[in-house]
Amino acid sequence: MRIQPLFCVAVVGLALAAGCQREEPRPTTAPTPPMTPQPAEQPTTPAPQTGTTVPGSTGAGRTVGQTVDDATITAKVKAALLQAADVKGTDVNVDTVNGAVTLKGSVESQAQTDRAAQIARASEGVREVNNQLTVKARP
Repeated sequence: MRIQPLFCVAVVGLALAAGCQREEPRPTTAPTPPMTPQPAEQPTTPAPQTGTTVPGSTGAGRTVGQTVDDATITAKVKAALLQAADVKGTDVNVDTVNGAVTLKGSVESQAQTDRAAQIARASEGVREVNNQLTVKARP
């Protein structure tokens, strides 16, 4: 049994044609857009060496480290006020920015106002105390 040459040519032609119909696999991720150069008029400035600036923080240029330090100081002062028997610590709000502590709220007496400021000054890391505590009016 002899295979006809025309039949062989037809089979090879169909095989090639079928191979041409095959689609190439496409990447599933979008191509990376080309980088655009920055204009020469806008020089880039390096990031601060002390840490990353905190967006929306009080004071320009505060770093994460400074914010963490301030939070630690606030916690220490608040804890000391809550432990003090002669100050009602729950009435005192403590805020810290760059080591400067601000005390706000209303206490029962001038002695408590003075004592709260003394406790804040004695806390580690406090650079200054801004005492804005007021004495509650007596009926």
